Amino acid sequence: MNMIRGLRMLSMRPLYTFAADKTPATTQGKQQQAKPIQVYKDGQLITKNYLQLKKSQDIEGYVLALVKNYYRTTNKSALTLDSELEQHGLDSLDSIELSMQIEEDLGYVISAETLPVLNKIRHYVNYIKQVEQYKVENNAAPLA
Repeated sequence: MNMIRGLRMLSMRPLYTFAADKTPATTQGKQQQAKPIQVYKDGQLITKNYLQLKKSQDIEGYVLALVKNYYRTTNKSALTLDSELEQHGLDSLDSIELSMQIEEDLGYVISAETLPVLNKIRHYVNYIKQVEQYKVENNAAPLA
């Protein structure tokens, strides 16, 4: 009986603990800061802050660096904002992996319907700009 009660309590425990659950809500008019999140990585609980990209140059530099540092990218020296992923040896699965990295770094949720249209570096840049603009206008992140 105690074992069942213990398993029930264990299953009710959340996997992630968000810092937002412990801090009071911000007052209206103030811009929300990125909230730290605690995640498990390699068996360790670490606290992580999401990147905040506000300027257009920061967003462009982040996406270019992300694709250049991706291990399957070919012809890295010719990578520009108008480059298509296929020109650099990347396919749809690589696009999914890049999107997952963006989700992890920036705290976004990229829907499966959005993935097929992310074919160029500029598409990723425009997507991040639109999400950041939405966050500023509505003081909340989009659902997907």
